[in-house]
Amino acid sequence: MNEFVLVGGAGFLGTATAAALLAAGARVTTVDRHAPAEANTAAGLDWIRADLLTADPPELPPGIVVVLLGASHPRPRHPWTLPLDNAVSTARLLPRLAGRQVVLTSSVEVYGAASGPLTEDTTPDLPWSAEEIDRWCARVRDLAREPCPPWRAAPLARAMTDADPTRRWTYAMAKLAQERLVADAIPPDRLTVLRLANVFGAGQHRAATRLVRRARQGLPLPVTADTVRSFLPADTLARILLRGIGPGVWNVGGEPVPLTDLAAWIRDLCGSSAPLLTMPRPASDSSGLVVTDKLTAAGHRVEPLRPALAKLVAEVDDDRTPLFRPPLPVVVPPPPAHPETVVARQQEALVSGEVKHGNRWTRELTERLGKELQLDDDHRVLVTASGTAALRIMVAATVGPARPGDVAVLPSYTFPATAETLVQLGYTLRFVDVDAATWTIDPVAVAAAIARGGVRLVLCVDTFGNPCDYPALRAVCDPAGVALLADSAAALGSLHQGRPVAQQALSHSYSMSFAKVVSAGGAGGALVLPADAAEAVLAAPAGWTRSELMNELHAVVAVDQLAELDTLVRCRAEVAEVYAAAASALPVEVQQVRPGDRHCWVHWVARFARRDRVATQLAALGVQTKPYFAAVHIGPLGGGERLPVTERLDAEALALPMSSEITVEQAERVVAALRRCLD
Repeated sequence: MNEFVLVGGAGFLGTATAAALLAAGARVTTVDRHAPAEANTAAGLDWIRADLLTADPPELPPGIVVVLLGASHPRPRHPWTLPLDNAVSTARLLPRLAGRQVVLTSSVEVYGAASGPLTEDTTPDLPWSAEEIDRWCARVRDLAREPCPPWRAAPLARAMTDADPTRRWTYAMAKLAQERLVADAIPPDRLTVLRLANVFGAGQHRAATRLVRRARQGLPLPVTADTVRSFLPADTLARILLRGIGPGVWNVGGEPVPLTDLAAWIRDLCGSSAPLLTMPRPASDSSGLVVTDKLTAAGHRVEPLRPALAKLVAEVDDDRTPLFRPPLPVVVPPPPAHPETVVARQQEALVSGEVKHGNRWTRELTERLGKELQLDDDHRVLVTASGTAALRIMVAATVGPARPGDVAVLPSYTFPATAETLVQLGYTLRFVDVDAATWTIDPVAVAAAIARGGVRLVLCVDTFGNPCDYPALRAVCDPAGVALLADSAAALGSLHQGRPVAQQALSHSYSMSFAKVVSAGGAGGALVLPADAAEAVLAAPAGWTRSELMNELHAVVAVDQLAELDTLVRCRAEVAEVYAAAASALPVEVQQVRPGDRHCWVHWVARFARRDRVATQLAALGVQTKPYFAAVHIGPLGGGERLPVTERLDAEALALPMSSEITVEQAERVVAALRRCLD
């Protein structure tokens, strides 16, 4: 019986390869930190759970070892993860490859900008020479003798990224480094390196598959002009493994075709009228002219592309398997941009004992946040242990605890802490509805609530990061002598009429929880107060802030994140743009943004007539969702109000995955899943 061990085999290519090998009667084991596809497990696949970066590599069972390690997306959110996932993880595996027959899946990208035609003997043209990559690999081997969590390996991984300011060739250098690491450890007669062209199949969303899904939706088909590429059906690797192939380096791909032809063929096969969107070819690009004569001479032929595309279209139309494995969470917390720096600063604080608020990093965060929010001299920032703490301090410092009969007006469509904090401070709650378009508090409803009397404060909410209509709210509150406070928990990164959401109300509070644009290590908050109110609350004998202010460990993470704020917001906006474009052709209603404002998209939420059914179907396709928000006035804190817009949102609102860590490609896959459900 043929026996194969697929290391990194739970991804797209590993899943397709394992399925084909199992169907041919082979014995297959996958080694991966993620669970393999259930269909493969049911067909007899064995799974060894292992995270090669953070744990010792496991003993491998008998069989040919096929190394599929590495990130396949050449443009990830954090480019330094490419050498980490491709090369450093492989270096950790090397001790288990001794004496084994090894097949390494690499990429034709390793040739870089070398002029074609590209044969196995072509010298790569990359920012680093082979000698520079070898010197880097020597450092990787030394590092890999011990576990390599990101905070330990990031400096070395970033050294490769820094050598490629364009980020175009980081993936290629990481794959070439992977090749050279394995070649240094495995005798030539036991090592086969397969440099794969663009692999495609229904289980992923790259190149050909992405074009098929866009054509089915009638969306423009983006391709670069004067660019050729080779393509490879996903089951080709399994056929090569089963038939056997000798040692050495092999180019594996079909005949190079112009991308404009690829898009045109796909459009015809889909019967689509989607327009071709032709973009200029980058000055620095691969030739794409891959020569596979050596592979053909060995008896291995790649299926012609056009018939393979016809099969792909049929597979995409019929496929009901998850589009994400593991599932894509509805919230993906942003990791530190510089984990090695974060860990070093936290360790320094722990060793020195300077972990309480008021030391170096809480002071620095306070200063940087004030500049980011463009505060004037009459306002001050406090950084807090949580968003709820910020809310509580804000109300206490500006308006104070409730007096008998005091009423607070607030929207019911909000996170429960908005209401809970006011109850803790003794206020009677008066819930009002939100605007039907923006889902922020309705100024007309606020005016009616104030007219009923007894109102001491209005607490508005920048829903999901969408700024409130502050001029209209001030026009209602100011003449009545009612304080306007803002729960801006999700608005760090939003703009109101071109300025940060920070001084439009009397005071603003923010959250830095795990879901927000800026996360302080999972928990944290901040608030903007008038300077005199800030001084008074800090000096208050009741000690409002004694245990409510942020410590150094969380501030270290927030400082790292705040430096990336513009990038974090931009990445979320790109995902929101993909969702919004799809929503315009779907039976859903989405949150609107007022002209001149910028939404930072902490969550992207839409209304679905059959929300629960859609959520269940999306979960089956690997897309996690969450109903946001449950109307507070319907729960124990409510007083029997009827709020029609809020109640519709309570019944129909559903959040799709949103994060600065989600790519446009992933967002398009979410849309593809959503279309399946709604179709």
